[in-house]
Amino acid sequence: MRHLQSDRFIAQIDAALEPWDVWLTPIAATPAFTHRPAWSAIDIEGKSYPHSIANGAYTIPFNLSGHPAVVIPVGQTQNGLPIGLQIIGKRWREMELLAIASQIDKVVGSWQQPPGY
Repeated sequence: MRHLQSDRFIAQIDAALEPWDVWLTPIAATPAFTHRPAWSAIDIEGKSYPHSIANGAYTIPFNLSGHPAVVIPVGQTQNGLPIGLQIIGKRWREMELLAIASQIDKVVGSWQQPPGY
């Protein structure tokens, strides 16, 4: 039964992605956060969320479905922490995904490492 659920989930993502070359999504619910103990809670607009939700809610579905993803930096917070963009492609079309990610990266510009890192 578990295998059928996985296949159904993958097929649903495939169908939803079909009309698009790629999807552009956030990487996480927040910009990068400062270094802290693993799995500590993250504050999002005054509400505490488990680390796995704050840091993985937008990436986990594609890890499970096997759809390729590329992450590029697209900006910085006022504190200099990176803000990223996740680009999701169709399964078995990694070269197309990389070409699109490269074009987006050229438009967005270069990323600079935050001070102190």
